[in-house]
Amino acid sequence: MEQLTALRSLFKFHSGRVISLGRVMLAITLFIIIMFGRSPTELTQTYPFLIAYAAWAALIAAATWKNWWLDARLSILTHGVDMAVFTGLSFSSTGWSSPFVLFFILPLLSAAVRWSWRETALTAAVLIVLFLIGGALLAESVVFELQRFVLRAANLVILTLLLIWFGVHQRFARTFFRVEDFESVVRGGENPLAESLGFAMRATQAGGGALIVGAVGEEASDGFVITGNGSRNFNAERPLATRFRDGGDIAMLFDLGADRVLTRPPEGYFRFLKARSVIDVEQARKLGLRQGVLAEISTGTHHGWLALWDAPDLSTDFLDFGRELAGTVGALLERYALLDAIEAGAAVRTRLSLARDVHDSIVQFLAGAAFRIEAIKRSAHSGSPVEGDLDELKRLFVEEQSEIRGFIMALRQHRDLELAEAVAELRALAERLGQQWSVDCNVTAEGDEVAIPLRLQLDLQQLLREAVANAVRHGGADRIDVGLSVARGQVRLTVVDNGKGFAANGDAAAEPWSLKERVERAHGSLRLDSAPGSTNVLISLPLRGAAA
Repeated sequence: MEQLTALRSLFKFHSGRVISLGRVMLAITLFIIIMFGRSPTELTQTYPFLIAYAAWAALIAAATWKNWWLDARLSILTHGVDMAVFTGLSFSSTGWSSPFVLFFILPLLSAAVRWSWRETALTAAVLIVLFLIGGALLAESVVFELQRFVLRAANLVILTLLLIWFGVHQRFARTFFRVEDFESVVRGGENPLAESLGFAMRATQAGGGALIVGAVGEEASDGFVITGNGSRNFNAERPLATRFRDGGDIAMLFDLGADRVLTRPPEGYFRFLKARSVIDVEQARKLGLRQGVLAEISTGTHHGWLALWDAPDLSTDFLDFGRELAGTVGALLERYALLDAIEAGAAVRTRLSLARDVHDSIVQFLAGAAFRIEAIKRSAHSGSPVEGDLDELKRLFVEEQSEIRGFIMALRQHRDLELAEAVAELRALAERLGQQWSVDCNVTAEGDEVAIPLRLQLDLQQLLREAVANAVRHGGADRIDVGLSVARGQVRLTVVDNGKGFAANGDAAAEPWSLKERVERAHGSLRLDSAPGSTNVLISLPLRGAAA
């Protein structure tokens, strides 16, 4: 198992190594075919040719095995040599009937892996033309078999189309990460830059890394760097690297010691640049950059750079790998920002909900208590006994204390109430409100036996508190009738009083703001019908989906 892991790490993200090793193995295979399957004449013609090609292939493999710069520099040259060898083998053997047409696959695969479908198609066109020319030139010197010639030409065309398709879909195949690969990273940590950079370093096994990100349009950025000596936050006053004029997110391999930068657009060719022309070398050296990969991070709200160095066995594949890794890190940062926004929104909603609950319970109770105290004072001034009223007021305070404790416990729990239980709680509340405000308050209920969510029950209680307080304070009512009904997924609460009324009739400005806000938050509807001598409040709330 360890040997398999070592072999995988040897070739993972190293298409150049695969191509070089394939070239050597193909040369050896062709040499064996020549040695044991051909005539002495053909052996004399092709033996030196294959010996030279095998030596060339071994030399290229050794020179580029750990040198990404040389691998990119020699890519065009080696590609041309591979096509020339194909042509030479065709001419030195039997042309269109040669067994060496299998060599046709290597240049095509090399083009598809290194570049794109355009280069694959161009390579295929050149090879097919060379194959046809070789067959035509040799047709006079050998027995010309038209059927075999056409069949092999057709096979080459079909193979070409398949490999062009492979080249077209290479950019889709180069998916190094899936959402589930980094979803566990987003845990709402205290330092998103550190978490994201740590993820990138683990993915590349880099010994050091830096992540510099700022708001779009601003040069100053926040950064985090991890090296063998530890980690730290820092501020960058200027960008670490320069964007290219042709746009698009970029990734580059850099070697500051040799003053080299290698880059390639998603649909383009290698570019060989001086490091000092692209990278802020002074800033890079302060961070500890030496040789590694530098990739641009660009999202809707952030822009910056991801730098990784001391990664084992860099290769040209890290250009695509780094580009996608930077995109993944950008997505991580966006998800961190989204989680922060969600948490901030939840905190705001919690504060608003708590403010409504405090207003509709404690504040209303204190207002009712003040109302009773004024009545007791008037009784005391008139010489009436007030001890019973004070005892009653004390009892109401004790009950309100118990109600507040129950409210706090309810916030900590998530359960549903049976309709009968919910109605019983509303009736108990109506009785206390009647005593608190010195009014006659009654509750009637009808409807299907359903479970009432606890949050909805709390909303109903607070709405009842507010409606009763408004009826007494603003309408001067002394009788309030409350109705509760459940039907078709809706809970309807009606509060009818005998107060003086007011000119509402659908005027939104006349609707009490606390009632309106709570009803809207619960995705319900509120209607006020008022006339001299009566006010009717009609509230409809969805049975499910009550707001928190």
